[in-house]
Amino acid sequence: MKRTLVALVTMTTLAAGCASTRPPNQLVDARVAYQQAMMNPAAPLVTADLYEARRALDAAERAYQDGDIEKAKNLAYIAHRRSIAVQAKAETARAVESKRVALVELQQFREAQAVATQKELERAKGALTIAQQEAEAQRQAREAAEEKVIRIEGVQAERSDKGLVLTISGSVLFASGKSELLPSAKERLKEVAKALEDDRRSLLVVGHTDAQGSDEANEKLSEERANSVRAYLVTEGIADDRVRSEGMGESQPIADNATPEGRANNRRVEIILEASPGSGHTEMPKREGDAKKGKERSQPPAARHEDKKAAPKKQP
Repeated sequence: MKRTLVALVTMTTLAAGCASTRPPNQLVDARVAYQQAMMNPAAPLVTADLYEARRALDAAERAYQDGDIEKAKNLAYIAHRRSIAVQAKAETARAVESKRVALVELQQFREAQAVATQKELERAKGALTIAQQEAEAQRQAREAAEEKVIRIEGVQAERSDKGLVLTISGSVLFASGKSELLPSAKERLKEVAKALEDDRRSLLVVGHTDAQGSDEANEKLSEERANSVRAYLVTEGIADDRVRSEGMGESQPIADNATPEGRANNRRVEIILEASPGSGHTEMPKREGDAKKGKERSQPPAARHEDKKAAPKKQP
């Protein structure tokens, strides 16, 4: 392109030296138009058209050098129009090329996005597979734990909406009126902890008493007993943040407190393998000042009399 410009300038200089008259305006305009077309950034896209414009300008220059001014004007007009057309075509070609590049970049972006999306889907699928595997492993661990724990002697297992409820008689765990675990109770709870070590479910230890004694004393005793069971399970490998405890006192009987057998059943500790966090919690009911009296009044006179006679001898 630079060589062409140098040649054009050289040719113009020679023409000026050879011709006796000033170049016509048409020829000057054709030279400027060709120079602008040649310097257009999109000129490489229209090289054939630029070559034809150059040929037309060369013809006009030769006519001018020969002194044929009218012919030079006519040829210069043609060269000028061709150079203008080249510029317009170059601009169009540049717009087309810009659009083509933009489309290529858009396609590349979409392909890269599709690859990224596919990778993300594969990653999510892999994560889902891992989660499913973990869920299956946990399910198997739960089933294995339940299978082991229901075989432990002295432990009753029952499913409920709270989860799996393991019930152990209070007489098996504690001496009368005490919250310290008996040696035999520790062996039993050790078996429970061993069975549940691979089960990730949260545990809730709930202490219960019969209806003998005051509400306050029963609630305190049930809390202390639940805490003792919880503490021992933790020492046997159950994570501290996995197990909670609470005492329900006499508020949730499962049998009639009017009979010795019923009271023995009500004195118990439950270990709840919660179906979901917090599902085993049972809110303490509101007690009225005469709640215990109301329960006594609801019993037959003979039963109330039996309770009072048996009270000093029976374990809460």
